[in-house]
Amino acid sequence: MAEGDDTKDKKKSSFSSTLRNLADMGLSGEMADLEVIVEGKSFPCHRLILSAVSPHFRAMFNSGMIEAQKGQLELPDITKEVFEIMRTFIYTGNVEVDKITEDNIVDLLQASALYELKDMQDECERILGKEIGNDNCLPLFKMSRMYNCKILFDKCRPFIMEGFNGLWKADEFTTLHIEDLESIVRDDELVPVDEEQICEAILMWIKKDPQERKQFIGRLFRHVRFINISPEYLIKELYNEDLLTKDPECKRFLDEARDFHLLPARQHEYTTERFHLRDSDDYEEVILILTEFDMERSGSFYQDGKCLWAFSLQQSRWFTLSPVPHPLNPGLHVGMVSYRTDVFITGGNETKTSKNIVRYDSEKNEFTPIPEAVLKKGRFNHMMVAVRESLFVMGGKIEKARKDGTYQVVPTIEELPVHGKRWRVIGELKTAVHSASTVVVGEKVFVFGGILEDGSFHNRVQVFNVRLRETENVCDIDKSMSQPFKVIHFNGKVVIFTAKGEMHDFDPCGMKFKLMKQIKSTYLPIAAVSHYRGCIILLTGKPDNPNCYNKMYRMDVSVNPYRMDIITPKSSIKPKPIHSCQRGRVNKQFMYHTYFQ
Repeated sequence: MAEGDDTKDKKKSSFSSTLRNLADMGLSGEMADLEVIVEGKSFPCHRLILSAVSPHFRAMFNSGMIEAQKGQLELPDITKEVFEIMRTFIYTGNVEVDKITEDNIVDLLQASALYELKDMQDECERILGKEIGNDNCLPLFKMSRMYNCKILFDKCRPFIMEGFNGLWKADEFTTLHIEDLESIVRDDELVPVDEEQICEAILMWIKKDPQERKQFIGRLFRHVRFINISPEYLIKELYNEDLLTKDPECKRFLDEARDFHLLPARQHEYTTERFHLRDSDDYEEVILILTEFDMERSGSFYQDGKCLWAFSLQQSRWFTLSPVPHPLNPGLHVGMVSYRTDVFITGGNETKTSKNIVRYDSEKNEFTPIPEAVLKKGRFNHMMVAVRESLFVMGGKIEKARKDGTYQVVPTIEELPVHGKRWRVIGELKTAVHSASTVVVGEKVFVFGGILEDGSFHNRVQVFNVRLRETENVCDIDKSMSQPFKVIHFNGKVVIFTAKGEMHDFDPCGMKFKLMKQIKSTYLPIAAVSHYRGCIILLTGKPDNPNCYNKMYRMDVSVNPYRMDIITPKSSIKPKPIHSCQRGRVNKQFMYHTYFQ
């Protein structure tokens, strides 16, 4: 063993000696077979050594270029001072830091990148990274992207992200290349004072050379987060900017933003990047679950109580938000709907509260009753939607059981203006059902199936027209489509998941179902469906208890075949039963702990 180690040491010593000799020969010019001319100065070099260290030189010599074959090579894109430092590095592997100055470091970095001398490039990046400030971060950022300088880029990026509000007004900003600017405005970690500043920055950049740059208007504005653009700025400024309204793609973005602000009841359905929140925003996009307290943790005070939970996909963690106060406990089988950033809950099987409506105020993180707003009929297992500026409850069971223990299923539809205090009956379903799935398209509420009073499934689609206050049966549901359904409005489509895992696309114009995919039994039963940043989120239950939360999956439908990834929360704390699920936006200041954890 000792003899083997001695042999290895001798080999290492021999190899080191060879390298030292090559370095000495190279720097002295001994046995050189190539003359490199830089700014009129001749440097004796060796093709073999240059090729071994620099992939750029290797490719050059293997290409058979005449200059290299003649034994003389002129490099016009470098200074002799820089080449001398570079040549020393090639032969010795050492970067002469004492010769690197403020005047030559940029040229040295460019030469290192061009000739693919990674170790020397990394050293230059580290030196430049120590000198970054608000006054030079933009040009260094451009350089880092141009030459793929990861070390320098990582140093520049925080200055760009956090200092954007002061940087975009600098002259240097208008010299950014389109790819550089796009990488900034699309970044979730960008920290603007407000999103309008980003619009102004893009417009300033475009107007610096409108004829050449107007082609990039749509490409840049697709990354603006219109969710945070005020309606006033949108109408008064952006719609009055000819550059934007004459660009078809950008005009579509503006119209989309206008509709978002005009239709608060539909805001949770928007899926494009323009309606994603940046990391610096006060609010965060979450999956909201109405569940129950764990008695072992909460004690008798919250017995049978309900609580709103939020799952942060950014943090991959569950958080509890606010409990429903015990006197307002709605019991089971409630209706729940999102409206802007608030959540409304109606009904439930608790007789005392079955006519109530409570509102989750996202600004205060608390549930409050609307005491004057009392349903005409207390109900549970009903359907609840928001359309225009009103809330609607439809169908469901009456809260009081008959003597034989059965419940009456009612067809009535009640409406409450969001800022109103009185429910009113405005229509009826064609067929009284409970526990149906609903989706809103325009001013129409589509009611898919549901359960009849005799316990059988209703195999028709009913549509309630909010404006006309009329209901009609529009099509049949094939009996092979197993209920109950989970329905979601996603990317402009109505997507339906059956109990057996069939995924259908429903055409609300042609009134037809189209099978898209069969979900594997691994992902069943489906307890709830939502979406996040262009992907469908499936929350699965347990085989023996479909509403008891089990796992969560992200379904990417932008690829074929669809990709399914499990989402694993970082904590074992999780909601148990899923009484209702909505997509929402929650103030981050309330996402900091789990009650009784």
